[in-house]
Amino acid sequence: MRPLIVSILLASAACAAHSHDVAPAVSTTAAIMNMHTATNPGALFELYRTFSFGPSEAAPVGYQTSARAAEVQRRLQRLIAAALTQKGYVPATGKGDVFIMFGSGVRDTSTHEASDVGAAWLPDDENADFVEGSLVIDAFDGSAGHKIWHGASRANINPDRIDDPLLQRSVRELLSSFPEAKSSDPAGH
Repeated sequence: MRPLIVSILLASAACAAHSHDVAPAVSTTAAIMNMHTATNPGALFELYRTFSFGPSEAAPVGYQTSARAAEVQRRLQRLIAAALTQKGYVPATGKGDVFIMFGSGVRDTSTHEASDVGAAWLPDDENADFVEGSLVIDAFDGSAGHKIWHGASRANINPDRIDDPLLQRSVRELLSSFPEAKSSDPAGH
């Protein structure tokens, strides 16, 4: 397979499946996304109100960046900021109560399974090559610097384009477990 040219995580999940010569009746646009998140039980989310971004992380271990990495990073930062704002966090002018670092990457994957299903209308994905995208988002305490939240997703992607709906879905689903910001009482009570 030619060198990788698309960078995305995700995963994000969470990208459109890449297949060859699939019959039109078979849907390959619904990407299967694998994801996990973890929240540090000692994190003081009740104190966090603002967020900022740290430097971009490298591609996740086992993945590599591509020629489109900078554009993917730009789009992801915008999506992450929007998701955090919806959760009640406010962008900081300097360093936030929480700072976010994220990275994305791609890798070739293969599946080679014996199949006794010989139906001509089924795609032969049992012996196929795919491009997998990965997205990792980490949140750190802005004062202490320790990690307070982690999310990672991965999905099969189309290496020929950036899939905005998949990026949106990956960020949305990953950050769905990110704790809501606690509203502060303006009267000080």
